[in-house]
Amino acid sequence: MVDSLHRMYQHKRAGDFDSARQEMRDVLAVEVVPHYRAVAQGQLNLLDDEP
Repeated sequence: MVDSLHRMYQHKRAGDFDSARQEMRDVLAVEVVPHYRAVAQGQLNLLDDEP
């Protein structure tokens, strides 16, 4: 999860919002821990406001 968040922020800083979203979608595809799923979903929701 931490690595995925790190990569997401790197993509976001670079302006690559599609790749940032995909990082969180990839987490949601495999993560089973409710807290980590909530974090990933929250980040994905925030990215929905970006281009």
